[in-house]
Amino acid sequence: MKVDTSVLAQSPLQHNGPTAPKSPLNDAATSTLETDIYHRSGEQDQTLTYSRPMVIGEGRTIVETAEETIKRTLDAESQLYLGGDMFHAADKMAEHYDEVMGMLEQTDPQLAKKNWGFSVDEQGLLKVSGNLSEDEIATLEEKLNSNDALVKYANEVKDAFLKYTEMERGPGIPSSKGWGKYDVSNENFADIIDMKSLMEERGGKRGQMLNFGEKLSLLDFVDNMGEQLKSKAEVAFLRE
Repeated sequence: MKVDTSVLAQSPLQHNGPTAPKSPLNDAATSTLETDIYHRSGEQDQTLTYSRPMVIGEGRTIVETAEETIKRTLDAESQLYLGGDMFHAADKMAEHYDEVMGMLEQTDPQLAKKNWGFSVDEQGLLKVSGNLSEDEIATLEEKLNSNDALVKYANEVKDAFLKYTEMERGPGIPSSKGWGKYDVSNENFADIIDMKSLMEERGGKRGQMLNFGEKLSLLDFVDNMGEQLKSKAEVAFLRE
């Protein structure tokens, strides 16, 4: 069979318009392109991705692990509600409170029977409150503060309360469903907590048997503290 080669000899298909000449990139375009840079293995950035802080949500840095949160919460609750440092300091304080009240009942029985309270102010001194005259307040404060052991243990109660309520709230955004939800500080502690009331929790309300050597009832002590906070302190750190 004979093949017609004339078709193969035809010229390539032509464009209707002129073809734009090919030219190298102009200087402005080439100046915007960064030159590839090659590093030897020893010059590469060795920063590990996981060395950076882990962030969740909208820029909130994780400040403790779940295990740390559980341990912190359990430690705080044990100290505050289950007979920790605060209650032990209060129980020791009760012995010296009894000494002061015993002497006051001998020297001024009428004053001893009046309705008054005391707490620890921001300087660590025992401050008397109640519907009393200035002379009566001065007398009571002199007797209370002259007992060094009473002052010592009263401050330990206050310090432990502030320490463990802060622990209960936790780092980051502080929050709590327990006593830590209340706004109690070194400055306003004396306006909220009446320590004389705590000293009189001797187990009569719940009929709790006191542990050997203890003067205070733990359950009544915890109830009393909770009621004082509820009635006089502002809720500022409540966890929803």
